[in-house]
Amino acid sequence: MKKNVYLDYNATAPLRPGVKEVIQSALDVVGNASSIHHFGRNSRHIIETARHQVAELVGGNSENVTFNSGATEGNNSIIKAFHKQGVLVSSIEHPCVIEQKHDGITIQVTKDGVIDLEHFHDLIGRTPPPTLVSVMMVNNETGVIQPIKDMIDICHGRGVKFHTDAAQAIGRIPVNLFMLNADYMTISSHKIGGPHGVGAIITTNNATPPVLLHGGGQEKNHRAGTENVAGIAGFGAAAKHATDHFEEFQTCKTLQDHLESNLKKIHESIVIHGENADRVCNTTCFSIPGASAETMLIAFDLENIALSSGSACSSGKVMDSHVLKAMKCPAPELKGALRLSYGWATTREDIDIFLNNAEKIIKRIV
Repeated sequence: MKKNVYLDYNATAPLRPGVKEVIQSALDVVGNASSIHHFGRNSRHIIETARHQVAELVGGNSENVTFNSGATEGNNSIIKAFHKQGVLVSSIEHPCVIEQKHDGITIQVTKDGVIDLEHFHDLIGRTPPPTLVSVMMVNNETGVIQPIKDMIDICHGRGVKFHTDAAQAIGRIPVNLFMLNADYMTISSHKIGGPHGVGAIITTNNATPPVLLHGGGQEKNHRAGTENVAGIAGFGAAAKHATDHFEEFQTCKTLQDHLESNLKKIHESIVIHGENADRVCNTTCFSIPGASAETMLIAFDLENIALSSGSACSSGKVMDSHVLKAMKCPAPELKGALRLSYGWATTREDIDIFLNNAEKIIKRIV
């Protein structure tokens, strides 16, 4: 029987150890966290424990953590609050940022997928300057780490607020919100091995989380709606596990080196995107020029190997990646881009199974 090999952590990571049990325990707690009776206080205690655990993961203060349904909601909340005043985003942002209203000008990246700081200097120096700059900390397709600290210093020198989507960064690289001094950070639970449908906005510099949902006093009036107690509990448990086992996660670098060195031996035309830039240790985005990513995805799936296209995929349709386009990748590379992402439960055997099948599939298709 073929072993199931899951290499799509950047889409959703498997639940970390102990998270399911924490969720199940929280489901047995009856009470609305806004109620003043002891049932409500029990639910409130679960939420506040998780708030502290999430704050620990990002180097923030628990009072600055506002729970919501995930980074998409958080990103929408922040961008919508500032779009009439001027928002500058990069060309490689997640669709939940880049598809929102802005003036159409985006910050360019280099061929390695890193923010072009010279272009950024030019844009931020224009009159009038934007009120907010939004740039992700780690790109979800390539794993390239962006020069966020440099950008924040430039923004604050001009009185511009800064937001970073850190969904693909937490648990993978050291993240300390107060050292970075970002005004807003957004994260998602399921990217680090917690449940779906939970996330948070974390703030600094006395920034107030923008309100997207009105109608209740939950989350200090910053996010209306009865809290998802069990989901938040699971998010907190995943955050604690990620904090406690951060060093262990860095063993993914060994897997990444093994994967990429052997991948290049399979076919001489393989291109690894962002190879010359700083990247997180769990992401490999590569292209086989002339091949069809969709065909390869199906072939790998038939071998019980889950990975993703380096392209945008929604409603079953695979489209060219706007990230790789921004990196000026040639058309043949766009069509044959695949992304592998791995994490806390990935083994050397998983990578070897992928490599063995990749050799057969690529030679058959290319």
